[in-house]
Amino acid sequence: MLAECTLSAPADLKSKSIASCQFTAKWKKVTNAIDYTIQYRKSGAAVWTVINSTGNVDSYLLNALDASTTYEVKIAAVCANTETGIFSAPITVTTLVCTAPADLTASGITTTTAGITWSVICSAPKFTLRYRRAGTVEWFGIKSIPSTSYVMTGLHPNTTYEIKVESKCKNGDSEYSPSIFFTTLSANTAKNILLIIVDDARFDSYAANGGPSFFNDVNISRIAQEGVNFTQAFAALSMCAPSRGTIMTGLYPHLHGITDNTPPNENQTLSNISFPEILRDHGYYTGLIGKYHISTLPQPGFDYWMEGHSNKNVDAKFNVNGIPKTIPGHITDVVTDSALAFLNKVPEGQPFFLWLGYKAPHLPPVPRMEEEGIYDTVDMPFPENFYRYETNVPEFSYKCHSYGDTLFIEDYYRGYFELLKGVEIRLGDIYDALTIKGLIDSTLIIFMSDNGYLVGEHLLMEKRLPYEESIRIPLFMRYPSEIEAGTIVSDQLAMNLDIAPTLLDFAGIADTFGFQGISLLNMINGSAGRNQLLYEFINKECVPDLRGVRTHNYKYITYNCTETTEEFFDLVNDPQENINLFNDPAYATLLQEYRDKLVFLRNYYQDFSWDSLYECALTNPERLTSNTKETPALLNTFPNPVSEEMMVHFLSSEKNSGSVQIINAYGAIVWSVSMDAPFDNYLSPVNVSLLPAGNYLVLLTHGNKRYKHAFIVQQ
Repeated sequence: MLAECTLSAPADLKSKSIASCQFTAKWKKVTNAIDYTIQYRKSGAAVWTVINSTGNVDSYLLNALDASTTYEVKIAAVCANTETGIFSAPITVTTLVCTAPADLTASGITTTTAGITWSVICSAPKFTLRYRRAGTVEWFGIKSIPSTSYVMTGLHPNTTYEIKVESKCKNGDSEYSPSIFFTTLSANTAKNILLIIVDDARFDSYAANGGPSFFNDVNISRIAQEGVNFTQAFAALSMCAPSRGTIMTGLYPHLHGITDNTPPNENQTLSNISFPEILRDHGYYTGLIGKYHISTLPQPGFDYWMEGHSNKNVDAKFNVNGIPKTIPGHITDVVTDSALAFLNKVPEGQPFFLWLGYKAPHLPPVPRMEEEGIYDTVDMPFPENFYRYETNVPEFSYKCHSYGDTLFIEDYYRGYFELLKGVEIRLGDIYDALTIKGLIDSTLIIFMSDNGYLVGEHLLMEKRLPYEESIRIPLFMRYPSEIEAGTIVSDQLAMNLDIAPTLLDFAGIADTFGFQGISLLNMINGSAGRNQLLYEFINKECVPDLRGVRTHNYKYITYNCTETTEEFFDLVNDPQENINLFNDPAYATLLQEYRDKLVFLRNYYQDFSWDSLYECALTNPERLTSNTKETPALLNTFPNPVSEEMMVHFLSSEKNSGSVQIINAYGAIVWSVSMDAPFDNYLSPVNVSLLPAGNYLVLLTHGNKRYKHAFIVQQ
């Protein structure tokens, strides 16, 4: 028989935080007590409700109670033998008729609107919001609000408001919540956004980036000269639709799913949330005019939609808010004039976001009449490395993207700059309109391209490929009150991945949406940065799956081929990427370091989509000699992550005996195999279905060398 518990009753039992559905009982802890038992009942009821174990605490929340009801509560300490001691004298607590809302906040504030949200401790069917101008006497009410949020409209710019909210319950009304204050934006301080995206435009065409002297781009380079120039900016995947998907979602293409250009007369829809949806939810008036490419049909997040990306530059087809239309005129003029009309449609006092997508300078080379022939007598840029790769070159490089005609390059560039000049001139009209409206300095203006373009470098002519001319893009931003004129960011690697988080940061919206990019505003102030990036391309039109790592000094590229197909460039000593150092023993250690970087970046960016090998290899591989005896080798696993069976693939230029081990995160060997016979190629399945989920390492010993490759098991 257990001994009786003689602990005294807890002292100073009282209630706090009383609501209509709950209250907290609080007491002084009893020495030697290990737990507490609470009993409570409605006043006058015969039966007590018992809570046998509250834990060794000095307070406890009693919830799921009835409103406007009196309860009796008492408490006893529990001894170490689990027996209950003496109960305290009961106290009475009466719940509230109705509980006032809590955590009242205002967000998405514009010149005339504000979003109001609050939380509730106890549910209520309806709410009343009261507001008044700060310092005035008269209150105004908004009744019968059915949810815990409300968008106030019709407010005055640059005005401070006081608001409070009450709950409306079945038995009566609550008290009002404590008041909060917010101030609407001034008409000239609304943070507007103009995102200008040109098409297939290289990074080196503009005065701000050392472009040709004949191309006098006063309006384009003005953005950089009066703002910031990110001189090292890149596309995550150098292709029209995938790049725009990345701009929209702040995600790599392997996650947002647009890995190829949408075929003509077809439409795709992003399944991930896009930043225009978020801006619109926070009070922005949003529009898309020009090229989007992923879909002609109106997409979520836009108040106004006018998309067109046909190959016609004159009398092109557009989808205007769901209605197909052929609009006469040159596409550059049509898009610009529509943007000017959009600016006139923005509701007074409401901030706007406009996606302005020019098709120029994408082929075909059909400029406006005003620019046709203006560069006929001008010498065009011409690449210094207008010759083929001869050694260590991926065999597919010249199957689809090779051009050897110098006249073609000159003609291409003339059309290119004629088209770009049309954009340059019409942007002046956009700036004039913003200036007249008093919005030029309250509008964040971003100029960028979807991707770059190879124009004869190494006799190549295209995007897609992972070389500098293809993946680098211009990226300029102007907003005088936050960006100092003439700022140059050259020590960070910016990306199109960064646009979505930048715009949310600019608009004062918390990034809770899983964007993979970095706010460019934080790059400017030095609070965030990037010194290495992942580039990707998904198999299409002669180019297999590829991944690359680009830092300030080096670039590593690997193609998913049946034979080792890698490129490694020293960007400091060889900025034109003329020499593939993949087989140079002097770079063997660095090469392995960049292979490891790629594994890290792919895992970091959740890039687990690489499952297939393609029949391809390097042609004319050349091994450079040095005093070292390092030999190139490749160790890989696929798929990664894996849940059942994975393939371990190893290639080397020499034969040796060796072993393969799988090591878990604690350093223990969980699988191994030895090969006594010399080998230079190892391809074998490994069943990992019984391994716990986690990070693992393949450790392959080959002669006197060891190679490692990280992978993830997901169960």
